Amino acid sequence: MAWPIQSTGLENMTGKNGMLLASGDYSEVKVYDGRVPKNIYGNLQRVSQLVGWHYGWNTPSNPEARYWHHEIGYGNKQNRECVAAKVKEHPASIFAVYQSWLLEQFPPDTRILRFYMNAYTFGTDGWPHTDTDRTGDVTALLYLNPVWQPAWGGETTMFDENGDVTLAVLPANNRLMVFPSDQLHAPRPLSRAFNGLRVVLVVRLGFASSEEELENEQKQVGEG
Repeated sequence: MAWPIQSTGLENMTGKNGMLLASGDYSEVKVYDGRVPKNIYGNLQRVSQLVGWHYGWNTPSNPEARYWHHEIGYGNKQNRECVAAKVKEHPASIFAVYQSWLLEQFPPDTRILRFYMNAYTFGTDGWPHTDTDRTGDVTALLYLNPVWQPAWGGETTMFDENGDVTLAVLPANNRLMVFPSDQLHAPRPLSRAFNGLRVVLVVRLGFASSEEELENEQKQVGEG
């Protein structure tokens, strides 16, 4: 099944505000509101309501915490291979359009390592986790809810190395959160007042420069 999309005007929108991250700038949490072009974002929202969601996905750190999931690019937490071609095979072409836009926001050596959507309803819990154990990767998390109220909860919380909360980000409309993939984080439970689906599109990105630095460090340790 293929879902038609409205014209995105991508040729006029990609990278118009410059890159999200300059080369090597991967260590801080960044939040961008309204950054994704409106037509791309609107199509992503619409398709997120049409795809087949599968319940039962979990975080390895707590297999009992289950939620909704839709796979797009495959790969896993340890994956180092680019899955961009897999994303292009998805019947909803808007994911490939968003992928192209997102890659324009990062250095040329950027690779797509994971690409999927998660969703939560009242009663489904997230759990503190990292998206990878490797240093240098970045997660781009896009919230796909048209509106959000603070009373609904559902914020993404970020933790420091001591387990203390350092930041809480509400899933606002067209909000893109970029953070180190190895930083501990968790989606917080939804309140009973929310009766919809909290949807996030998650993309993990890797960089050739980070791979080279890691290899050099490992080589130096081995030589030492």
